[in-house]
Amino acid sequence: MAAERGPFREFDDSHDAESLRLARRVLRGLTLHMRHVVLAPGSRSAPLAYALAEAEQLGVLKLHIRTDERSAAFTALGIAMATGEPAGMVTTSGTAAGNLLPAVMEADMSGVPLVVITADRPERLQGTGANQTVWQQGMFSGRVRDELHLEQSDLRDGSLRLEPVSRDDMLAAETQAALLLRASTTVNDRSAPGPVHLNIGFADPLIPAPGPRGTGTQRWARKRVLPAQTVDSAATGPEAAPMTESSHRVLFVMGHQAPAEAVEFARRLGHPMLAEPTSGARWTDLAPIQGYRLLLQSPAGSRAADLTAGVQRVVVAGRPTLTRPVQKLISRQDVEVVQYAPRASPWHDERLPRRVITGYAELAEFAGRAAPAWARAWEEAGLQAQSTIDTLLRQDDDAAGSLSSVRAAQFVAERVRTPLLLGSSSVVRDVDLTAALTRSLPGTAGRTDPQRRLYALRGVSGIDGNVSAAAGVALAAGHRVTAMVGDLTFLHDTNALLIPATEEAPHLDIVVINDGGGAIFDQLEHGEVGRRAGQAATVERLFGTPQTVDVEALADAYQHEYIFAEDLGELERALTHPDDRIGIRIIELRTDRSRLRDLHAKLLQGPFT
Repeated sequence: MAAERGPFREFDDSHDAESLRLARRVLRGLTLHMRHVVLAPGSRSAPLAYALAEAEQLGVLKLHIRTDERSAAFTALGIAMATGEPAGMVTTSGTAAGNLLPAVMEADMSGVPLVVITADRPERLQGTGANQTVWQQGMFSGRVRDELHLEQSDLRDGSLRLEPVSRDDMLAAETQAALLLRASTTVNDRSAPGPVHLNIGFADPLIPAPGPRGTGTQRWARKRVLPAQTVDSAATGPEAAPMTESSHRVLFVMGHQAPAEAVEFARRLGHPMLAEPTSGARWTDLAPIQGYRLLLQSPAGSRAADLTAGVQRVVVAGRPTLTRPVQKLISRQDVEVVQYAPRASPWHDERLPRRVITGYAELAEFAGRAAPAWARAWEEAGLQAQSTIDTLLRQDDDAAGSLSSVRAAQFVAERVRTPLLLGSSSVVRDVDLTAALTRSLPGTAGRTDPQRRLYALRGVSGIDGNVSAAAGVALAAGHRVTAMVGDLTFLHDTNALLIPATEEAPHLDIVVINDGGGAIFDQLEHGEVGRRAGQAATVERLFGTPQTVDVEALADAYQHEYIFAEDLGELERALTHPDDRIGIRIIELRTDRSRLRDLHAKLLQGPFT
């Protein structure tokens, strides 16, 4: 009779507390493919904290400490956005875990591999009135790709094991953690990347036991192994698709995270592209249509209006979220609209009100090659629209004697020399409306700058966590990043400024366009209500939410550098030479939002003839 196989044991920590031993096994499974973890301190999560400190000491991962769980979760989200790899967020039990929900929601809808790890009280304490004890298992159900609960007490009956008895022991904590992590990055026709949730019920003691005399940290943690990414090259380019000229007038709408294959297809076959800033198609060298929002809203009888009316087919790639004119276009009953999605998307299912196509051959059959005259007409109209935008913004500022938030957003987006995160609400829409984005910068002889990347939280499009996410992007990048946000988006996330004294501050410029409240609502139907007799004060209170915070004093309280930019010249000087600075800087511009509705009206009256 064969002897029973013994466990694999690469290190011996049998002297230590069981909670620490479990935490180490979990991290062994996670760190194969994860190199950044953000930790918010807590008592119940102490075993994970001690194990993470050991793993960092062993050179396996980078640990970041933050005090506020919501900010910490968005920091981890930003890291995962920038790297495309899983990033972890560890917190203790109770409301601390609940603070992770906004970041989980954003990660779910934007397909970001965020790994949330919540420490929990033992199950035996549930329902007993034990302090800081709530039911955390499944708390993110429906918003995560997978979830796992590990209970330390299960080690006693063998339903959970510390030491695997084989390389693929499904009862081993390490194996289960590794399989959970895989779910965060799985990409196929049914699953998109996204968040996962690991909940661990830890029992006392929660601190490490004294080690044997003369021993240091054992090399228990394993360095990450990233599998090679393989792409099936068969029939994946326009060269493999039919090249016949389309008999239909086709537009491509490039939304957030448009598949690169769609961008390349449209570029090579000459199709007009209406591209949002975070689509990957907005760079001028890809020839997107400039000023497209004005073209879609141009007055009846104009050349631009005739172009819009003449659209017969639309290919949507990615998720368009920024403009009502685009939604109106793709909802027209006389236009045949398809969604090109070569892989599963996190934001839609079978209820999407347009046909989904997944292959190049099908895309080529639907779109064909653009008719040169059709493409040229859109290009010329776009150049005229961009010229109108630039001229009117300059003239309006000169007439008012001050800088508008719209022109400020355009200037930063076009001139900044670092990766740029665009804040939700007005900022990202102002950039979408006005900016001609180039991947080369002045003085570079047209050379593409690899740092020119755009980010935005478009999964759920909230204003929470924007600054924290930008800090995460900066931590992952290892160099300066710029966040451009409105004042309310900035104030909503001031905990991002709270960096523990032991931690490396992200190299981050935060450009705050401060118009003293919420500007976006005045551009919506609420602005019309506010102009009715007796309604201005009510709309301002309910939607404008005016504020008078001293941003300089706030920066001083957190001990960060502050710059007030009076005009575009001062703003440009503040943004130049980004590599010469370290830490966080807050650059404030003050604008008047009462001008915005009239400014937008002037833009829509541009000379589109």
